[in-house]
Amino acid sequence: MDSTTQILTVLILLITMVLVVIITQFARRRRSLYVLRPLPAYRLIPTAIGESIEANRPVHISLGAAGLGGFETLTALAAAELAYQAASRAIIGGVSPIVTISDPTALPLAQDTLRRAAAARGLLKSGAARDARWYPAGSSGLAFAAALSGMLPDDRVAASILVGSFGTELALIAETSARRGQRLIAGTDTLQGQAVAYVMADAPLIGEEIYMAGAYLGDSAVQMAGAVVQDILRWLLILAIFVPTALAVGDAILNGRFSAALARLLGGG
Repeated sequence: MDSTTQILTVLILLITMVLVVIITQFARRRRSLYVLRPLPAYRLIPTAIGESIEANRPVHISLGAAGLGGFETLTALAAAELAYQAASRAIIGGVSPIVTISDPTALPLAQDTLRRAAAARGLLKSGAARDARWYPAGSSGLAFAAALSGMLPDDRVAASILVGSFGTELALIAETSARRGQRLIAGTDTLQGQAVAYVMADAPLIGEEIYMAGAYLGDSAVQMAGAVVQDILRWLLILAIFVPTALAVGDAILNGRFSAALARLLGGG
């Protein structure tokens, strides 16, 4: 990494931290001051959970192949946060939510997520949420997808929230959900999985949206500030890409006169 890249990286991190601190303080005092952009998936999750409670059927939450200690650690932690937010709502029903994983390192994370959800509702001693399951993934994840395709009808699942690491095998699970009339919310950290989720899920989570569960489903001011900062940085990145592109296109069309005219307009010559 060269010195310019290091400086830019430090500058971006510094701006991010400053914005998070400032926006967090405002969010703690006046949450209504910030309006998060609407994401259909996070609007659908409470509805799907409510329907499952009314039908006395479980909600299925899966982290896929996301595990701890590798490149997918952040994805696993983000998926666990969404699992916690969903499980803490579903646990008040008569049926425990089901959390599935295919990476063995994520099993303690799934178990602890259910434990925290039960503790948040005062149901820890009742054993209301202990249904964390590990299924082997195989070489391409098809074995895991096949296991879930069999589990969904057997356990009479009402809705599935698949957020973690999935590839094209997501299509097999989505097809089973569609045949059974089960709601499906899906988000993944792979491009192939995102393509499948966009086409087949009732509501997909695209890109960094899987990291925003705490802001949309929880009440943390810090997480809300993080979501706002992500949107700010996204627009800054768009501008950083658009401005040089517009200059290059303008110069190509006008033989370099566009940049000169813009410089004169801004007082540079």
